[in-house]
Amino acid sequence: MAEEKIGLALSGGGSRAIAFHLGCLRALDELGILERVKVISTVSGGSVIGALFAANTDPFPAFEERVRNHLTSGFVRPAIGKVFTTTEGLRAFFCAAVLIPTNIIISLIAFVAQWLLLLIPPDQRAKWRVEKLHSPFRRFASRTTLLERVFDDTLFGGTLLRDLPADGPLLVVNASDLRTGSAFYFTQKQSGSWRYGELADRNITLAHAVTASAAYPALLPALDEVLPFNKKDGTRREERVNLTDGGVYDNLGLAPLWPDRDPKVSLNVTDIDTIICCKAGYGLRFDQPTQFLPARMKSVFYCVHDRAQNAATQRLFDLLSLGKLKGVLMPYLGQADSRLKCPPDDLVTREEAYNYPTDFSGMSQEWIDRLVRRGEQVTKALVAEHWPHVLIGKP
Repeated sequence: MAEEKIGLALSGGGSRAIAFHLGCLRALDELGILERVKVISTVSGGSVIGALFAANTDPFPAFEERVRNHLTSGFVRPAIGKVFTTTEGLRAFFCAAVLIPTNIIISLIAFVAQWLLLLIPPDQRAKWRVEKLHSPFRRFASRTTLLERVFDDTLFGGTLLRDLPADGPLLVVNASDLRTGSAFYFTQKQSGSWRYGELADRNITLAHAVTASAAYPALLPALDEVLPFNKKDGTRREERVNLTDGGVYDNLGLAPLWPDRDPKVSLNVTDIDTIICCKAGYGLRFDQPTQFLPARMKSVFYCVHDRAQNAATQRLFDLLSLGKLKGVLMPYLGQADSRLKCPPDDLVTREEAYNYPTDFSGMSQEWIDRLVRRGEQVTKALVAEHWPHVLIGKP
């Protein structure tokens, strides 16, 4: 393993992902693999623990204890508390009071205009495109900015991305930009996307990056910002971006680690030949029959989301079979236990662990132990099966 260039991907999945990934990190630390990781690519819940690890300077047991404490308290109650105890709560209320009626009026105008356009000849409708109608106001505060305040106060204490330890792995925090449908990466070296260019402002807090990555769109509004970017032609331009959960684009966090990325187009291209992907995403869904639009669209969303993750997983192992990667390891919360060739006798089964919800509420000690143990056991079992040379000299 000494010569391999390892990239570690930590998937999304809320607090469930944080606990499962903690177990995976513990196993990798005990086996001496974690210290060899060159890049950590993170999404949503994976970004929370990934950023905590990247900023950590304590021994692993102290880091684990801190993560467990955060899992116990959760982030939902502290965010609700910020609503009533900070000016950010007042700003969020004011912003909602302005945006909600404004967007209702604009939607009604667009609806009526769409029908009136039917009276105009088709070849003349293009110059009356109503889809360009939008609110003149930007969402400057929301539930998402309240969560950012919680992350900054309780997790990162104002730490900037550029202040992360220089001798540690490169942290890539994955977010998604809704305006362009592209990935937006935050790192201590470069931030931005291939569509916008490199972010000119390097004073980005770790809390801001993690919040953008964890803003699950069904519950949290996108971060609506105007940011300066340095273009590849040497110019600088401000762009309005809408940043949301990185899982919308790639819930496994594998995109920054693909070996065929082009540095002429993409940012933060690193030389990776071995990938460990810790996957705490969807479990074995068996939803109720859907009869109405909201439930039907929810099932459609999860179906598309699940298939996208399967496609990324297939690509990962295709690259391995083609020889473009030296090694692949995928500790998976929903791993079929019968396929593990080296399971421990006290294995926490898939059925015991996979169906914890993916929110950021406080977690009981029982569930923390269960998910952490599952992550540790599955990781060690897969290392024993696929990378047995790592275990030489280990008890």
